[in-house]
Amino acid sequence: MKTFKIFLKVIGALLLLLIIAGGSIYMIYLRPFMQKMKETSTIKYDKELTIVKGGGGNSGILVSDSLVLVIDTKMDKAADELYKTVKELAGNKPIVVVNTHVHPDHSTGNKNYKGQTIIAGGNYTKELWTKEESAESMPTEWVKDRMDITMGDDTATILNLASAQSGIGKTIHTASDVVVYLHKRKMLFGGDVILNKQAPALFGNADPEAYVAAMDWLPKQFDIQKIVPGHGDIGGMEVIDSFKQYFADMKAAAADGTKEDALVAKYKDWNQIPRFMSPGATIRFIRDKNEK
Repeated sequence: MKTFKIFLKVIGALLLLLIIAGGSIYMIYLRPFMQKMKETSTIKYDKELTIVKGGGGNSGILVSDSLVLVIDTKMDKAADELYKTVKELAGNKPIVVVNTHVHPDHSTGNKNYKGQTIIAGGNYTKELWTKEESAESMPTEWVKDRMDITMGDDTATILNLASAQSGIGKTIHTASDVVVYLHKRKMLFGGDVILNKQAPALFGNADPEAYVAAMDWLPKQFDIQKIVPGHGDIGGMEVIDSFKQYFADMKAAAADGTKEDALVAKYKDWNQIPRFMSPGATIRFIRDKNEK
C-alpha cells in the first residue's frame, strides 16, 4: 500500500531530477507547489486564537488560562517556527497537541512537544503511525470517539471520524481522521478531510465517497461558520460546498470520459501536482477503486 511518506519521497526525488534537468514541469508545477508548502503566514484571529497557515498543514493555537491547545504541528523548519510561537504564548502552561491525521506535513513537529499530551485518532495503531510518520512523533493519547476540552469560555470538541459513533465510521483521507470544532467561535478545523482550492492526495484506502459523506454530516452536527481547511485559505461553508463539488465533478468525469477535459479545466487554478495530486489523479483513483 502506498503511504504519504512514500509520496513525499517520490516528490522529493522527482524534484531533484527536474531541477538537475532544468525541466519545465518543475518550473510550472512543482516549484510553485513546494514554495506554497514552505510558506507560512500568521493570522491573529482573536486574543486567544492564532492560526498559522502553510508550512505543511494549517495549524491553530488556542490559549486559555490553564492550557494551550495546538492543532497540527507542521513539518521541517515551519514545525520549529510554530513550536517557538507556541512556547512564547504558552509560557509555563501545559500544551495539548491534536493531530488531525498522521501525515508528516501535519505531525512531524510532534517531536518538539516531548512531555506534553499529543492526541490523535484512535483507529491508528502504533505500527501504522510509525510506518506513515515515525516513532518519534508518536501520540500519547488516542481519541476513540469524541473528546471535549474546556478552553476558557470555549469548548474544543475532538471528533474521530473513523469511529462508528461519528456517523462516518470509515477511512476518509487516512485510517483515523479527526476534526476539531471550537463551539464559541463556531469554527471547524477540518484537517485534510476539507481542503480549499487544493486537489487531494488519495492513496491506499482513501475513500472519495467518505469525504463527501463527512462534509454532508459535519454541518448537521455543528453550527459551522468558519472553516480552517487542512490546506488553503480560511473560509465559510463555501469551502465545503466547493470541495464537495470537486468530488462530484471528478466522479462524473470518471464515469464519462467525454466530460473529463471540461471538468478538469474547472480546477486549473487549484494547487496541484500533475499525476500525483490533481484532478486527473483523482479521476484515476476513482476509476481504479470502482474496478476493484
